[in-house]
Amino acid sequence: MLGSEIKKIVFKRLDAELKPLGWKAYKSGYNPTYVLDGKLYKVSFYMGFSVGKVGFSYISMKINEIELYVSECIGNTEVIPGNGMIINDKDIYRDTLEEHTFLNKYNDNVIETEDDVNMVVDYFLDYLFGTAKKFVETYLYLPNIVCKMEELNNANISWVHYEKGLLFGNFDGYFRALIISKLCNDPLFQDKVKLVEYRLYEHKEAYLRKRFIPYYEKLKQLLPTIEPKYSMDSPNEEAEMEKIRAMVAKNFTPVSATTEKPKKKAAKKFVPTPPEQVNKELSALLDSAQSEKESLLSRIKSVFGSKAKEEEPSPQKQTIEIVGSYLDASLRSHGFCNVHRYKNVFYYTRPTDVGNLIFSFMVGNNGCLRIYPPSIRLDKVEEWMQKVDIPLKSRDGDHQGTIELELPKKIVKLNDSECISDEYVKKLCLDTWQFIEEKFGDFVEDYSSPQFLWERLCSDIKAYPDWVKIIRGITAPEQIIRGVVFLRLCRDNDFEDKFELVKKFILTEYKSFIPSVNQLKHLLPEMKKEYEVCC
Repeated sequence: MLGSEIKKIVFKRLDAELKPLGWKAYKSGYNPTYVLDGKLYKVSFYMGFSVGKVGFSYISMKINEIELYVSECIGNTEVIPGNGMIINDKDIYRDTLEEHTFLNKYNDNVIETEDDVNMVVDYFLDYLFGTAKKFVETYLYLPNIVCKMEELNNANISWVHYEKGLLFGNFDGYFRALIISKLCNDPLFQDKVKLVEYRLYEHKEAYLRKRFIPYYEKLKQLLPTIEPKYSMDSPNEEAEMEKIRAMVAKNFTPVSATTEKPKKKAAKKFVPTPPEQVNKELSALLDSAQSEKESLLSRIKSVFGSKAKEEEPSPQKQTIEIVGSYLDASLRSHGFCNVHRYKNVFYYTRPTDVGNLIFSFMVGNNGCLRIYPPSIRLDKVEEWMQKVDIPLKSRDGDHQGTIELELPKKIVKLNDSECISDEYVKKLCLDTWQFIEEKFGDFVEDYSSPQFLWERLCSDIKAYPDWVKIIRGITAPEQIIRGVVFLRLCRDNDFEDKFELVKKFILTEYKSFIPSVNQLKHLLPEMKKEYEVCC
């Protein structure tokens, strides 16, 4: 199974199980992540996908009151100073603790069926609602963290050990240790300070941590101001733990989502939008051009008098009004919040992390309607494409995408007939509405992040007719070159081999495009990685 197919099943299962419990999914990017954002803490885990594989991480946890102190010392820009991971406080933020169960039971299994996927998801959910839940319950009570640090000390294991430790981070993990120790009124607090300073200043590997010295100087000034809030021998420990268990249970009690295929949704009925409720932006785009004609008509009237022929209602405007009534509400329900115009092409857009989703159509002056394939524009790909001279190259523009969804045959047939009657326009709009409702959701989900396209191109690299079906371009070589640019911007591990296949194919089939390929070859070293994919 392709990683994108596995991803759909995994997300469907996890959404059904976790979203009712308050978890939020961040599905784009290199490692899709689920985050539980509670009032006092955050918990997260991430996944990696590839052909025939899915892997889950263990959980990590942020304790808000600890990280406020950490931010005072080292700022609130990067997760770990100097590592380049910028905090957005949604799916990227500083954790306090890490649970280190290695979830490797199915790492070597090749996933071939939906049942295989569900088996791995069940394995992870057992961990999440068992081991992970217990971890969160235990360590939200800060004195338990201090006890664990002592246990690690006695075993001569670092608190930030990458497999057996507890605290998150590089040397900043030791900052967390001292902050927690102070908050808990730990009688061994000074011993911990000596240990941290030894590792920072005197240990044989201290030179690796020298960049943390300025931050530690700030921490030394901060620690005396921290008032203890917990006690290592509190008589109310069990009552406090019970409150924590009740709080955690709200977000870690499974709802036992079924793994069976859901029943098909009832077919959505089409109801035209009343003209007065159609978004006025669409008509306004046409009216801006119509106003010039109207001003010309008024000047003619002033010269020839009232006998001048009155302007009849524009066929173009009539078609636009039908399109609005049939398609505007559907497109906006799919998140297409902006509408634009390029000559006689009208197009709706929806921003993504890598560019825009685009739905466009052309309305001729005679009212003829033509639906274009929905597409996704990858801005960085298109920027580089403008630097390559290609014979019969398609024009660039914000109304044109990089990847296109193939239109069904009935829409293609209606497009080709070029009828202009209102009944024809309504028929084409209705078929387009059904297409949007049935197919467009999956297209948006698949291609909103680069991973699916990367997998699609890699699987079809030797079958160009399949490859070029989804890439925009007037000629097959233009489509292939556009795909190569995308693969390069992903920093594909096998890019050189793929590029050699492309050169061989064009040399054999399209010799007039060889200069374009050579020009592209000179540009390749300048292309930086823009798209994160799981290779």
